[in-house]
Amino acid sequence: MNETESDPAQPAATTNGPVNRRIGGLIVIGDEVLGRRIDDRNTAMVLDAFARHGIVAGEVAIVADNIDRIAVVVREFAARFDVVITTGGVGPTHDDCTWRAVAMAVDDDFVLRQEVLDMMEARAGRALTPEQQRMALLPSRAVVERLDRGWALRVDAIWVLPGVPSMVMAKIDAICSRYAAPQPHLCEVYFTADEWDVVAAVDAMVANFKQLRVGSYPLFDAALDHRLRISIEGDDRAHVDQGLGAIIAGVGADYLV
Repeated sequence: MNETESDPAQPAATTNGPVNRRIGGLIVIGDEVLGRRIDDRNTAMVLDAFARHGIVAGEVAIVADNIDRIAVVVREFAARFDVVITTGGVGPTHDDCTWRAVAMAVDDDFVLRQEVLDMMEARAGRALTPEQQRMALLPSRAVVERLDRGWALRVDAIWVLPGVPSMVMAKIDAICSRYAAPQPHLCEVYFTADEWDVVAAVDAMVANFKQLRVGSYPLFDAALDHRLRISIEGDDRAHVDQGLGAIIAGVGADYLV
């Protein structure tokens, strides 16, 4: 085990131009999630961490305990995203197949890592049973990374976490900080207008401010004082302010809440 191997990720550099943001993918693994036998708290937790650290969330996949399918999804995500987080499927039981799938995804040997076993036994304060030792079966090039709170395992930029939410919570910010960029500027503006009456104004604003990420969200709750929320996000505060002015002018100040 090469515990001194450095993480290839470095915080994204900031310049006067666009921020070089990393894109993250999340793979939630487990029949119990798909079958609604447990509440999936990890998706929101990881996506919130991505947002806090300026990482763009590229995609979330929820995958059953199927080793071949997990391997396919991990391989695809690793090719597409700068950082991949998996949660679930890392225990000693028959349905815990995430690490074997990761080894398949990266074409690596799947072996007993004595160093990891030693760490687990030191933490447990006793020798592990043969069944418990399965948790030390890992890809040969898996790396132990020391974090502020404990440690985590990765292969390249694939970080494999348990499905227990408290364990994810303890590690996710430290992992995401390695891929962090400044948070984008976000503005939300509210109108009493119906979305379908102002589509042309939204289209014009999007066409004129291609560097901004714009979302349009109609609302139908009669108790609210608005019927449309538009979000404007970008790396440059001045561009966000200009976009805000453009959408207010396009929709009409009379509709502004």
